[in-house]
Amino acid sequence: MRHFNSHQARTKIVVIAAICVFSTQFGVTVIAPLLGTWVEASATPFFVAALIFSAFTIVSTPLNIPGGIMSDKLGRKPLITAGLLLYAVASALFPFATDPYDWIFVRALQGAGAGLFFPAITALLSEVTSSEERGHAMGVYNIGLGAGLAVGPASGGILFDRYGIFTPFFACVALALLSMVLVLLFVQEPKERLERRGKKGASLPERERKALTLACVIIFFGIGVAAIMGALFSPFAFAPESLRLSTGVIGAILSTMFMVFAVLQVGFNRLMTKIGEIKLSIAGLFLCACGLLVLYVATTIFELVIMSVLLGAGLGAITLGTLTLASKAAGGGEQEQESKGKVMGIYYTVFYAGMGGIPLLCGALSEIFGARVLFLAYAVLLIIVMVVVWRVGVDKKLFSSPL
Repeated sequence: MRHFNSHQARTKIVVIAAICVFSTQFGVTVIAPLLGTWVEASATPFFVAALIFSAFTIVSTPLNIPGGIMSDKLGRKPLITAGLLLYAVASALFPFATDPYDWIFVRALQGAGAGLFFPAITALLSEVTSSEERGHAMGVYNIGLGAGLAVGPASGGILFDRYGIFTPFFACVALALLSMVLVLLFVQEPKERLERRGKKGASLPERERKALTLACVIIFFGIGVAAIMGALFSPFAFAPESLRLSTGVIGAILSTMFMVFAVLQVGFNRLMTKIGEIKLSIAGLFLCACGLLVLYVATTIFELVIMSVLLGAGLGAITLGTLTLASKAAGGGEQEQESKGKVMGIYYTVFYAGMGGIPLLCGALSEIFGARVLFLAYAVLLIIVMVVVWRVGVDKKLFSSPL
């Protein structure tokens, strides 16, 4: 690792990255309560409604690897600012969207912003931090991500009810533009990176390639937990006769899940320094499996709160462990990799593939078997993934020493 300026400069970039990712997740989730209401009121056909919610991942998934490669060639700052600008433009257009096809276009713009932003910002973090600092940096970054996911939905409903349709989107635009200004003024890429810009990166060594593969497998199934919660955890698809839940209660339960996700990041980073990224990720899979099993048998709101805590903790451990593992694979080995953006693009391609593909499959299966059975089946699947990851990544000691 080539040391980048001072500890103070690195800390500044990490904090700005957390602010940026908060603004992106706030911008996506603040519209959730409004969009759901609008779609229902418009009597939109199911396929069009599905496209509205899926447009984000449909566009972002194929853009992550090209976005990462462009950041390797052009630099991180141009791709980060371009992604934030697309978030700002989408938020500014949303209150003027008048029909479902306009909403699809705006959601697609947000997805394009994500495809450019996420590989570049995480590649930048991997460049400005040492291997020992990486977990802390990713933990701070995840705090911003989790806080944005938790605060967005509640804020959207409150701002809309009290101040009208334009206020939530004005807040999104303001946050995205503030993040852009912070990046342009205070983020400086390492000089070594600028000198190497545009050079073709060498292929990953076998050990780093296996680490990236494991990170991708774990995050694909792990992030699917959050995705199916949003798709299947509803008053109509889930709640039994004895437990009729309002959308407000469901929103509070999901917000609790993401707040736990954010709050536990510091503790998980300390744990990760002792047990490693793979074992932390396996622990996250176990917590998510337990949360889904609780959800399968839940009959009270208290049990649902326990479920949200378990899932929030599990998702927090999975994302921190896999993101740190992927970022170390991008910059691991004896020499710095020239393709960090591409590596992080691969990670986020799998991330969004899980987020977009798993709920579609589970949603279709839930029509046949019911949502509760799907929660049980997915818990069993996570346990199988745990066993496979343990045998490949831990039992065979492929990563017995730090990356």
